[in-house]
Amino acid sequence: MRREVSVEVRQLLVEGAQGGLQLRVLSSWGGLDRKIARPRIQKPGLALAGFTKHVYPDRLQVLGLTEIDYLLSVDPAVARTGLRAYAAKDPCVLVITRGLEPPEMLMEVARDGGIPVLGTPVMSSTFTSRVSRRLEDLLAPTASIHGVLVDVLGVGVLLIGRSGVGKSEAALDLVLKGHRLVADDVVEVTVRPPDTVWGAATELHQHHMEIRGMGILNITHLFGVAAVRDNKKIEVVVELSEVEEGEYDRLGIEGQVWPILGVDVPLVRIPLRPGRNIAALIEVVARNQLLKYRGHDSAREFEAKVNARILASATPEPVAASPSGVIPMTEVE
Repeated sequence: MRREVSVEVRQLLVEGAQGGLQLRVLSSWGGLDRKIARPRIQKPGLALAGFTKHVYPDRLQVLGLTEIDYLLSVDPAVARTGLRAYAAKDPCVLVITRGLEPPEMLMEVARDGGIPVLGTPVMSSTFTSRVSRRLEDLLAPTASIHGVLVDVLGVGVLLIGRSGVGKSEAALDLVLKGHRLVADDVVEVTVRPPDTVWGAATELHQHHMEIRGMGILNITHLFGVAAVRDNKKIEVVVELSEVEEGEYDRLGIEGQVWPILGVDVPLVRIPLRPGRNIAALIEVVARNQLLKYRGHDSAREFEAKVNARILASATPEPVAASPSGVIPMTEVE
């Protein structure tokens, strides 16, 4: 289930401590519950002069040396008129960079509109880069998927299938082989630019696994910290299913995908049969994915060899002529 994401200004204050934003509150009239809904920031520029057509109120607004110097340089009446037109767009938050003191008229207009004002000593360009990266993480599209995510040979493998099909048991076999568990039962997925999908466990389920008949297991306590990791990019999806003969790809050249939040992830369907070593098959899927990253697609290379052999056998061999240039009668017949 996909969830729409937004970030309250107060949350950015907390998260900013991790991203080197060094934010502090300059206003005293609240508004910290306002929502930031886009990762891209905006510098007002001409909006301070009254041209507010392209102001996006759900973006974080950054005012640096140029904007503050403009407000202090023009006629106060002109500056106040531009600020009021800008504030009428109801921006979610203003951030003053470089440790600059905001002009009194700016604070008055922000107070009248209930717009929070933050400050940071960081340069505008540096702050823009840092806050954009942080907002991309916080505002990334998210969803919850029923499945198990495992790091197999550095490849993020998402196991899906109906409940009770054996996903957790297969993941436990992989952990016993030295691979790493990321999430069991519920995988929280997010999309990171430009088009990669990352998965992690919920805070409550992190590093735990449920095995039917045994209950909840703490993988870290059983196998050590090297048996788990907090998150991983999802690079291939493996569907474990009980299918009839002919309902899955026999050659591996169909290029099946499984969309996650609009991103197509390669899909491999593994039919379950008594006696099959599912963990070993999943490990081979990961190894095959690594080969594809290096430009080697075994199925397509085999297909190319077969097509070349068919083409060679279908081409007639040229008939040799006699020394006189006349084709022998026996050959014509």
